[in-house]
Amino acid sequence: MKTKLKKSNSQSYPSKSSKLSKSSELSKSPKSSNFLRDRRGISPVIGVLMLLAITVIMAGYLGSEVLSYEFEKPAPPVSMNARYEKVDVGTVQYGVIRLEHIGGAPLTVSNLKIMVGSTEANMSYLKKETVGIGDAVVIANTGSSQISVLEYPVSKSTKKPAGNVMSQGETMEITVIDVSHNQILYKTTVRYY
Repeated sequence: MKTKLKKSNSQSYPSKSSKLSKSSELSKSPKSSNFLRDRRGISPVIGVLMLLAITVIMAGYLGSEVLSYEFEKPAPPVSMNARYEKVDVGTVQYGVIRLEHIGGAPLTVSNLKIMVGSTEANMSYLKKETVGIGDAVVIANTGSSQISVLEYPVSKSTKKPAGNVMSQGETMEITVIDVSHNQILYKTTVRYY
């Protein structure tokens, strides 16, 4: 056993001076002198930087597009009510649809379009400039199957109904559209019982 220890102790270890000489040899090796010319680690770094640059450019572009978009103002909120009723025109009664403004902002008549089913009602007989809370208009048959919007009460209107706007048991869809905002303000179905 002692012999084995001696053999291992008898092995020579390099001295400090020999370690220094090996390190100076390493510094002179071609690998360490080519440190600045070695491009093996640069390629992934350039790839990551390119991806980051593309991401930043795309985020900037999308952000500027979204922030420069002009959002449309919504149409003013309104509450309306539509119902079928009979009106007197001289000695005759005709069925009309009364459309009443019951709440919300006043509406400018020139900005309104009233659809009766898929037909646009004629608004030329309506002389009011605005329709506010408590105001009403009448959707009536003014002859030759023409649907028109008239003043309410009908006695104030320059044009009078010439027939019933709908027959008994019939339903009619009424849509009020604000054309300046291109939005539906009110939509309902009226039924004549």
